[in-house]
Amino acid sequence: MIYGIEEDKAAGKPSKVDDGVVDPKITKEWIEQILNSKVQPRMDSVRIERIDMETGKFGYVITVQQSQIGPHQAPDGKYYKRFNFQSVPMHDYEIRDIMRRSTTPNLDVTLSLPQGKKCQLEFPPHQELSKPVLLGVTVSNKSPTPAYHTIVEVFVDDILQVPFSTQFTQAGAAKDPLGRKFRIYRWTLSSPPGLPIFQGANHESHFGQMPLQFHSSLLHSSIIYLETDVRAPGVSKHEKWAFHSDGGILTLHDPNSHFVRTA
Repeated sequence: MIYGIEEDKAAGKPSKVDDGVVDPKITKEWIEQILNSKVQPRMDSVRIERIDMETGKFGYVITVQQSQIGPHQAPDGKYYKRFNFQSVPMHDYEIRDIMRRSTTPNLDVTLSLPQGKKCQLEFPPHQELSKPVLLGVTVSNKSPTPAYHTIVEVFVDDILQVPFSTQFTQAGAAKDPLGRKFRIYRWTLSSPPGLPIFQGANHESHFGQMPLQFHSSLLHSSIIYLETDVRAPGVSKHEKWAFHSDGGILTLHDPNSHFVRTA
């Protein structure tokens, strides 16, 4: 949220920078106090920055991180959500859903290559399959509610080979709406005997690896698709990923990449 920018109400877009605030009582501390006294429960991780307009006046930028303890009630006793260019009251089922989320884990699966998001494919002499590339699979939790029993699945494009076993075991096959074939590999994390997945705690036991081999036909301008699925009591999340192979350089694209969004 930016204070100091005039808005075109019809278009719902910024129109120009206004004159800013000159009242000396309006400070970062004053804004923080207002937010803390008017919004219940109090919002965590609110960052307030003062912008010098170089006219003796100031604007303010307020950044609010995604909340794990919502929903948050306005002074009028209602709960609001953003709908296009308006703030509208939430329905009962929406409020209940957000409250449920605050008491369940919020799990993420992140994929990685040995060097981050890129690596060089290497082929043994006279072989059509590459040396194994170790795909890293990290499970994390954004919620203060720990996950004690978690199932992680990686959907591997049928064109790839998985030459040996790690934490993952093959658990079936699937097709996506476009008819692409996948093999499903599953990893189960349970506490006990393992550790729960706590918020912000990246323990080594929550990191797995899967070996993948690429055929030489995939060396140039190839896109290979992957999917991840994570489930725990009260939570389920499915995401799409992709490899782009070009000239032997393998690049991993996350769910926000255009390679994935346009698939």
